[in-house]
Amino acid sequence: MPGLSKDVKWIDEYREVVFWLLLLGSWQFLVSPGSKNATAGVGGTAVFLIFAYHSLGRLSRLGLGYANWNSPARIGWGLALAVGLVAGIVIFGIGSASGQNMMLGHDWRLALLQVTLGPVLEEVVFRGYLYSLLMWVFGKAAAAPVLNWLVIVTAAVVFALVHLMQPGVSWLQLLCITSTGGLYGWIRCWSASTVPAAVSHAAYNLALYATASVVGRESV
Repeated sequence: MPGLSKDVKWIDEYREVVFWLLLLGSWQFLVSPGSKNATAGVGGTAVFLIFAYHSLGRLSRLGLGYANWNSPARIGWGLALAVGLVAGIVIFGIGSASGQNMMLGHDWRLALLQVTLGPVLEEVVFRGYLYSLLMWVFGKAAAAPVLNWLVIVTAAVVFALVHLMQPGVSWLQLLCITSTGGLYGWIRCWSASTVPAAVSHAAYNLALYATASVVGRESV
């Protein structure tokens, strides 16, 4: 069908633009007040996730080539999911045992943002752009595997420092963020893709919300 073929060609030509518009547009709707914005945000998030999945290995322009948005091996999906879930439960336990308030907010839009769009954006930035930049910078002074670990740790530290902009971040939380950032970096290095890092990040946030929900119900 000529019309359908033309539409597909248009999407392929502007795939990276559509990726960013869906990601940032859906994000804006989710953080904006009002039921209509919420509905648009949920719908946009669903469309973005489907589009992002079908764009695996097809994003190369607008800097997305540095993000390596590629499909990992089948084991990569399962490993990323399992590691993220376990890390979330462990970190929740450590925080609770140390007296940190691990109860999360009840804003469902924020929760949706943190288990979908947030991990994608953060991993594209930190384990995509920043990771590639550090590989180029440190590649002149170090060789693998020292180079890999130097990049993983540096990106994790920068990832944690950015979170200092959030009010009330404790040193323990900063250490936990650095540790999980290193975990995502290792997954990125092992899989040569930011996709499993984003999956693990999303699973981690989901585990935090799920564990907080279970503990909250048990404490009532």
